[in-house]
This record gives sequence, C-alpha cells and structure tokens, in this order.
Amino acid sequence: MIYLDHAATAHPRHPGVEEAMIHALHLAGSVGRGAHGGAQAASQIVASCRQRLADLLGVPDPQRMVLFPSSTLGLSTIIADLCRDPQPDAILWIGALEHNAVWRPAVRALGEERVRCLPVDGAGLVDLKALAELNPGAALGVVLQHASNVTGIIQPIEEVGAWCQQHSLPLVVDGAQSAGIVPVHLGRIDGLVAFTMAGHKHLGGPPGIGPCYLAPGYEPQPLWIGGNGVDSAHPTIPAGGPGRFESGTPNLPGIAGLEAALRKFEVDPVAARFEALSQLRQLWYQSLAPLAAVEIVGEGSSAARTPVLALQVAGIAPEQVAAELEVRTGARCRAGFHCAPLAHRHIGTLEGGGTLRIAPGLESDDLQRQQVVDALAAIASP
Repeated sequence: MIYLDHAATAHPRHPGVEEAMIHALHLAGSVGRGAHGGAQAASQIVASCRQRLADLLGVPDPQRMVLFPSSTLGLSTIIADLCRDPQPDAILWIGALEHNAVWRPAVRALGEERVRCLPVDGAGLVDLKALAELNPGAALGVVLQHASNVTGIIQPIEEVGAWCQQHSLPLVVDGAQSAGIVPVHLGRIDGLVAFTMAGHKHLGGPPGIGPCYLAPGYEPQPLWIGGNGVDSAHPTIPAGGPGRFESGTPNLPGIAGLEAALRKFEVDPVAARFEALSQLRQLWYQSLAPLAAVEIVGEGSSAARTPVLALQVAGIAPEQVAAELEVRTGARCRAGFHCAPLAHRHIGTLEGGGTLRIAPGLESDDLQRQQVVDALAAIASP
C-alpha cells in the first residue's frame, strides 16, 4: 500500500496510540464519575490530554480546551451559537474554500443568501487588500478554514483576525487540516474566539475526538446537555469550562489515544514537520507538473500549503483514476468533492466531478512517488 490520503485521516497513527487506547479500556472507572482509583486515573488522562493540547497551541489555560466528539460537532455548536436569533439582515462571512462542516450549518441557520464569502484571489486565498476595504455589514462573525482540504492553501488567519478585531467580529478558525503540521500560537491571533481540530488527522490520534479551543470569556450555548459529573445537584449546566460542552460519558479510549499521539510533538516539533512536509509537497509537485495530461488545479498563488495536491486527468473521471491507481500501485488517495463543494466551485472543478487528491505523509519515499507518477502518466496516455 502507498498511503496518500492523510488529509482524510492519519496512517499510521502516532506511536503509542493503540496501547494507550487498550489501557483505557481496562480502566475500571469513568471520567468525573466517582473518587475511586479508576475514575481518578481516567480523569488524569483527560487532564493530561488538555494540557498537551494547550502546550502545543500556546494556550495558557488547558481548561479552555474542549474535547468534542469531532471537529464537525464543535463547528456546528459554535456556528449555531453565532447565528442564534439573528436580525433579518444579519450575515455570516466564510472563506471561499470551506468544508461542508462550515457551509452546511451556516446555510441551515441563515439560508444560503446570507452566507457570504470573503474576498479572495483565484486560488481562494483571502485578499487582504480587498478585505481592508470591505464593509462587513450586519455580520455575525467570520468562520475560516485555516488550510484547505482540497488544495492545501493556508489562510492568513492572524491578518484576518486583526481585521475581525477592528470590526468587533468574532473569528472562528477550522483547524482540522492544520493542527499538528502548521505552526500556530492561538494567543497571538486577535479576534479569535474558537479554533476547532480533528484529532485523527495531523494530530495523529484516533477518530472520535475533536479538540476545540474556546477563548476566555467565550461560552457558546451547547448543542446537547445532560450529566457530566459536575455540579450534579443543579438543574443547569456549568456556566463555563469544558463540562459545559462535554455532557455524557466521554470517549476515554479516544482521548487516551490522542494524549499518547500528542507526545510525539515533544521530539518532532510542528515547525520541523511543516518544513519537511513543505519540501515533500514540492517534490510531488515537481514530479507531477511535467505530465502533459495531468493538471494540478487550484495553485495560482505563492502562498504556503499543506501537503495536498488536487489533480485532474484529461478526459478521465477522478474516481476512475483513483481506482486504476490503486490497482496498478496500491496507492490509496481520494477522488471527488472531498466534502468541500465550495472549494471545487471556486477552482472550477465542480462540474467535472471534483479532483483526485494526493495527500502524502513523511513515510512516503522517492520510489513510491515515482511509481505513482509513472502510473498516472500511463493512465493519462493509454
């Protein structure tokens, strides 16, 4: 197998994930449910996971790290809160390349006509000059994907945050594709109220955990409530803190797996990973660019990118190319719209069935890359 689908989920997981999950399954206790040894051990795992996330992202208070079941649920919670009881002329600004985890809850809350895209260039990068001249109108806030899951382009969230603060708008960043590979210090982003993540992608953990940073003082309304082991005698949920959003028995094996995965960053810092993966993307680009019948779409900008490339092969549907690649080389990559129709509409691939997405990891070597490139050349020119 040649694994080229890291934008979907990590493989292999970071070291220690499987063992930590199995250990958690054998703990005789649940988080916040009792004071016995098993419950305390479970609570310690959760506390350690929050602390490691806080350390990774430059957050002083680990209690601002909420462990949602997924990044999607975190975004749905926050967008529903931003759009709660909106005025008739209220709008929400989003990026032009957003994932359905942003677009769908925004459209559900406001209707498609009141969900507006920020000004961008041809590659979908926010145009900061046009943004500076933009009147945000009756805006409820800005929701922006940090890195595109289709083309890898990285948005200038610090500059967008400064604009948001200037106009007193909350900024929400979807960090599902960036957390773990793009260096970021959340405390330095003006206007930021939330940063959502996917534990199973570049953080290297298992599925089922979507960490989310909530800025001090920002306490959105949760989508679900119930028992959480905190102030159980009261009829209302806590006014603040993780317990406000973590009702129900938490996914302890998933949290334990993520906690173990985060240990890798102690010896493999994010900045070093980003540099290595940027070089890897450049190698893939240089290998693919000479193929006459293969187009790398959505480029058109010198902005930094995560290791994601979107391809179209002339005259062949992306799904067919992906299937043939796996038969010929064992390569596993994703074809289609990648749950991001806005991105495909912007780069012009919506009508053509989307793209073939190449998302390599550091375990892929030169030989594997050449095998895939040769196979693509053969598929494109039968």
